[in-house]
This record gives sequence, C-alpha cells and structure tokens, in this order.
Amino acid sequence: KAVVSTQSTGEHTLLVVADPLYACTPILNTHKVAGNFVLVERGECSFVEKVSVCERAGASGVIIYDNAPDNRSNLVAMVDDDKGTPINIPSLFIIGLDGFHIRRALERNSLESAIINVPINMTYVPEHQIKKPPWAKLNL
Repeated sequence: KAVVSTQSTGEHTLLVVADPLYACTPILNTHKVAGNFVLVERGECSFVEKVSVCERAGASGVIIYDNAPDNRSNLVAMVDDDKGTPINIPSLFIIGLDGFHIRRALERNSLESAIINVPINMTYVPEHQIKKPPWAKLNL
C-alpha cells in the first residue's frame, strides 16, 4: 500500500488505554473504546493486527507507542503485514517515552481517558518514495 489518504476530524475525542495493552487479542474494555482513540503498546503482533482488533471493538483511531520507554527519538515505520486485512480507521506511531508518559499520567490520576485533539488530514507515502530536495540527501 503506497498511499493511504483520509480526511476527518478527531477534535475533542477521548483517548483510552486498550485492555489488553498490546491489543493482539479481542479488546475487553469495548465500552470505553467504542467511538474513541485507543492507546496501544507496540509488541506481540503486527501493527495491522492491533489496529484491526481495535477497529472491531469500535475504535475511531489508534495510537501505538514504542515498547521501549527510553526511546526518545526513534520512530518506526508501521509496515503492512501482507495479510490483506482491511483497515478503515487512522493509526499513528509515537515514541516510547511519550506513550509511557501518557499511560502513567492516566494511571497516576486514576483517569479512564484523556481528551485529545487529533487533526486528521494526511496522506502517507513510504519514506523511500518521498521526493526530497537535493540538500536533504547530503550527509553533512
């Protein structure tokens, strides 16, 4: 899948933590997930499987964070697992440090969700297909 495009709005939507956290098996807290964005930890199954599981539970979007809590800068390409699973909701990847901070803040404050704003108007093109200006290719 070279290009995925979607336009909608995620203003003032709720972010809830998936149960189970890895979202590789059916979601247990579907009453919280339905209609909301879901925070999921990376690992144990493919990105596509995680998003599919959340979509079947009624999620409107998925935020996957790296399972390395000390990851402060490395982003990961969320690749297709080539199983042909249709995905109809947006998903994104954030660094581990940010994901762990969000999850811990919810837990520390005994909150079931957080209000987030996710502007969704994006087109995804794999990095190797992006046309970059000549200076971006220089190794300085």
